[in-house]
Amino acid sequence: MAITNMTNFDAALKQIYSGDNLANTTLKRRPALAMLPKRNDFGGRNMPIVNIYGNPQGRSADFSNALANVSNVAVDDFLLTRVSNYSIASVGGEVAEASRGDAMAFLQAMKASIDGAMNSLSNSVEAQLFRSGTGSLSTIDIDPASLGGQVFATAEQEDIANFEVNQVLVFSAADGGTIRSGTRTVTAVDRSNGYVTVGGSPLSDLTTDGDFVYVQGDAANGGSNVCISGFSAWLPTSTPSGTFFGVTRSTDSRLYGQYYDGSAGTVAQALITAQSLSNRVGGAPDVAFCNHVQYRALLIDLYGNQNFNQVNATTHKGVVADISFRSVQIQGDSGPIDVIAAARCPAESAFVLEMDTWTLATLGEPVKILNLDGQRILRSSSADSYECRIGFRGNLGCKAPIYNVNVAMPAV
Repeated sequence: MAITNMTNFDAALKQIYSGDNLANTTLKRRPALAMLPKRNDFGGRNMPIVNIYGNPQGRSADFSNALANVSNVAVDDFLLTRVSNYSIASVGGEVAEASRGDAMAFLQAMKASIDGAMNSLSNSVEAQLFRSGTGSLSTIDIDPASLGGQVFATAEQEDIANFEVNQVLVFSAADGGTIRSGTRTVTAVDRSNGYVTVGGSPLSDLTTDGDFVYVQGDAANGGSNVCISGFSAWLPTSTPSGTFFGVTRSTDSRLYGQYYDGSAGTVAQALITAQSLSNRVGGAPDVAFCNHVQYRALLIDLYGNQNFNQVNATTHKGVVADISFRSVQIQGDSGPIDVIAAARCPAESAFVLEMDTWTLATLGEPVKILNLDGQRILRSSSADSYECRIGFRGNLGCKAPIYNVNVAMPAV
């Protein structure tokens, strides 16, 4: 293809980011995003997720009592609403102009930037799928080991996977609470020790130990959540109050799933007990996600008795044959369960899931180029650059929370 103008650049990007190529860019190394069942037709104001939480109770050994006590099936609809997430790819005007004589050079520069933006957005979506929707990434410990006023440690070291250089961060005292005034920009990340360095004045001028940290724009800020309501939202650690997508869930735990504190045992014991709790109420879990640190401990627990498997990614069209994740299997009450390591799963939690009860519902592809006007490359209105806008529009739904278990994991 002769690439001589923006129209042809757009056509080239359309080919580069076709459905299959888009999946390869966004799903690899992100097991939750990759493996969740998907639908891409989330139009309208909301999507009803029907949950049946009680059978008719007109039953008795005495006919007159059965007739007198007849009731309807207990059913409620979660009215799932969309959230949005954005990432911008940009190439400077000077780079664009300097490559006019070499069209492929500009295309390669643009593709590198788009791939990076897609990775950034896909990482954010993956992290949000495990969390409660408040937008928080971790809690913090300021000045670990007296490293200086611009360093904080993530309270759970594995949370360091959520931080990147140049992120703009905000903080709050409570998860989802009102954010403190001011921001800090990440200048360095020490992934071995869980340390984040930021620019600006000392952190003590803005935040304190135990604060929750967010990327700017993600925080609920004392109001409604603007991030995906992930597994932790659907499977809270205690009986929830208020409403969730329009449903008062405290009526029956079939509407908010199960929580098991397995922190006192081994990783294998925690997962095996959790899956049995699901089976006890009619569930048949088939997948469990945990952090790599817990996965390593499970391999040690099962040493010499491991069964491994490969589990494929899916799109709304079906299985993706060339993207898969290695699992170690534990034997459950109703069959084997594939345990898969996920870097952005909080290390203190695991999620034992019946996968066909979940749906990642989106408006179009989960991670896509925003081009409703037909243009994938835009001239920036505020800078000497050209940009491509990447977006996510959707949310996570569950039609049977009770078959799924949020597990508190042992410290290892």
